[in-house]
Amino acid sequence: MALSYSIRDLVFSYSDKPALTINSLDIPVSEIVALVGPNGAGKTTLLHLLAFLLTPQQGTISFLGEPVRNEYVIDYRRKVGLLPQNPYLFRSSVLDNVTVGLKLRGISRQVAREIAREALVKVGMEGFESRRADSLSGGEAQRVALARTLALNPDVLLFDEPGNHLDLENVKRTEQAILDLNRTEKKTVIFTTHNLAFAHNLTDSVIHLSQGHVVPSAS
Repeated sequence: MALSYSIRDLVFSYSDKPALTINSLDIPVSEIVALVGPNGAGKTTLLHLLAFLLTPQQGTISFLGEPVRNEYVIDYRRKVGLLPQNPYLFRSSVLDNVTVGLKLRGISRQVAREIAREALVKVGMEGFESRRADSLSGGEAQRVALARTLALNPDVLLFDEPGNHLDLENVKRTEQAILDLNRTEKKTVIFTTHNLAFAHNLTDSVIHLSQGHVVPSAS
C-alpha cells in the first residue's frame, strides 16, 4: 500500500510542554482522512507537522515513501497545500489572488491566468474572476483560497477546520469540493474538525486525538 505519510515514534513539544506523542501512524495515498478531537488535542500541530512547517524533536516522518530530510523541506512544502481556518486574501481581484502563487514560481502571466480559471471552475467559483476578494462571503473566500492552492497542483491537501464558521450551504459546497478532488484527481486530503458528522460524511478513515495521542474511536 502506497503511503502519503508514515510516522514512527514522533514527539513534538512547545518549549518543555509535550504537544504530540505518536508511536505509529500511516496515511495512505489518495484517501480522505479526518483528524478529530477536542481543543488542545494536537490536531493543528499534527497538521503543521504534515505541512512541514514544524519539525519533530524525536521520531521520523516519511513522505510519499521517502524519509523526510530537513535540507529538502522546501521541496516537500511545494507538494503540500495547507488551507488555514481563516485564509488570507489580498485586496485585489479573485483571479489575481489565485495566480499569486503561480507567479512566485515563475509561471508566465498568461499561463497563470489559464491555470487559475481552471482551478476556480473546480471549486464552483467560475464567473467570480473580476470580483474583489474583500467583497466575498466567508464561504466564497474559502473556496477562492482552495482554488489558489489547487492551482499549485499539490499531492496532498491539508485543511484546518474547513467547515468552521460556514453556513449549511457552504459546508455542503466544501464537502463536495473535497470529494471531487479526491475522486477525480486522487488527491490525499487530510482535515481537522470537531464535527463528527462532517468527518464521517467525507472520510475513508477518522483519526481520533486526545491530549496529544492517537486514541481508539469511542464508537
